[in-house]
Amino acid sequence: MERVTLKEYEAAKAAVLYGKEYEEISDMENNVIHKRYVDKVENKPANEEKEELSESRQKVIKRMYKLVYWFADEMLKYEDMEEQEKAEFERKSKEEPDKQIIMVSTSGNNARVMKDCMREARDAAEFLRDRENDIEEWQITGINAMCDQCNVEKIIPYDLPTAIKGLLCMHILCKPLCIEAYKIG
Repeated sequence: MERVTLKEYEAAKAAVLYGKEYEEISDMENNVIHKRYVDKVENKPANEEKEELSESRQKVIKRMYKLVYWFADEMLKYEDMEEQEKAEFERKSKEEPDKQIIMVSTSGNNARVMKDCMREARDAAEFLRDRENDIEEWQITGINAMCDQCNVEKIIPYDLPTAIKGLLCMHILCKPLCIEAYKIG
């Protein structure tokens, strides 16, 4: 780094910034002030790009909330199915009290699985909504690609929210709510 006088510095600064509007940004490192000058005209396209990224982020957030709704609807269907199965079992048991009747149902467990999926999709949507989280365009593109493939195949895998959380690196960035659950014995 070359040392210059204040007069030389002002002359060099004027030569670079002549006729331009700029924003001065100062940073301090090791008790030394470092100044940067950002051309407002060149900075404007960068801000417009951020707005576009924000728009694509909003679209993926809406998709995530639609996913939450889908899992909620599925959960309610399974809960209703479980109630119907229980009622049918009780009706048959009363009709034929001497006969052994066995009921095998997965509806209750499926409802719990849907609830977990709904919770994970909601967590991903909230993570995306939080402006503090740095979400890159490739991550948004990846989420959209997963959702688009689900539309093509006309299925929604139950591990989709977990895959989305993995793509967002939430398992690394977010602390678990209960550390005690991870301790062994």
